Amino acid sequence: MDTDKASATKARILAGALRLFNAQGVGALSALDIATALGISPGHLYYHFKGKREILVELAARYQGEIELVLHSATAACRGEGATLETLWTHVHILAEEAWDARFLYREAGALALRYPDLGPRIRRIIAAERVTLRAMLAGLAQRGVIVAREDILDGLSRLMTTAIGFHAIELELEGDPGPDRDRVARAVAHIMRLPAGFARDSK
Repeated sequence: MDTDKASATKARILAGALRLFNAQGVGALSALDIATALGISPGHLYYHFKGKREILVELAARYQGEIELVLHSATAACRGEGATLETLWTHVHILAEEAWDARFLYREAGALALRYPDLGPRIRRIIAAERVTLRAMLAGLAQRGVIVAREDILDGLSRLMTTAIGFHAIELELEGDPGPDRDRVARAVAHIMRLPAGFARDSK
């Protein structure tokens, strides 16, 4: 199999597995189920991935890579005059969209970490990186006087916002909220942003 065709097939398997995991859950699916849904033979799938575990690890690695890019951009954007609630909102929205697109990781984080030990540390690193970046962005807002909050409050806000970004995907599913996915995410982000907005100087 030539390199370009192999890469395209691998990408197709990952995209299909992601859709299935988000829709049906990881535990309910086998590698055979994924191959069947994609219309390929199990052998064809195993040529690229030695089972469901390798697919999960690759999806988590790709998600982590995307999040790291977002967080790097967020850190650079929220400095000096760029430290505004609007800047924070933009990047929280991006993080929330990314979390929605990989919601199976949040929905089944505990079970996945127990069954696939190499996934647990990766999930923890993603969450920790989000928290550290949000804390830095909030500190930037506080330094500019956009928000007024003590250091311990900033710590708490960053933790609450990180949790909310991950949990909102699960909450949206449980609520069965109608409407396009992106509209639902936007409403979730509006709720998350009430946390730092409550400390805005002009709200005092």
